[in-house]
Amino acid sequence: MTILVAIANDSVSGAVIDTAVALADAMDEELYVVHLVDADTADGTAKQLRDEMRERFRDATVVATVAIEHVGRSAMRSGTRVGNELLELAADVDVHHIVMGHEPKGLTGRIREGDAAVAVIDAADVPVTIVPDGKSDA
Repeated sequence: MTILVAIANDSVSGAVIDTAVALADAMDEELYVVHLVDADTADGTAKQLRDEMRERFRDATVVATVAIEHVGRSAMRSGTRVGNELLELAADVDVHHIVMGHEPKGLTGRIREGDAAVAVIDAADVPVTIVPDGKSDA
């Protein structure tokens, strides 16, 4: 089985990867590291993040597949849409654990965009590890 690791181009992704690697080592599992993008094709920033992650895992003690996945369009708020896309991906890849980060958006941001972490926690059939950004007191 596999651990699904959701990364973004943000301050918490390094801690997400560290947490996922520790879990994979402890459980002798592989990682599927994914960066979700809205556009039909990945831009230079997304490709750079993917390449950096591939380089990071080149000599790692765990097996990791790194990919960019397209987030389907829907009427849902962006955070909720990302959370649902992660859940669909988890079902497709035969995942038994999900690791993802969380950067607080405040009440206005949660109302406007939704929250991917909350969407995943609410609906996941597998354990979910949320890695906080470490900057907030919440």
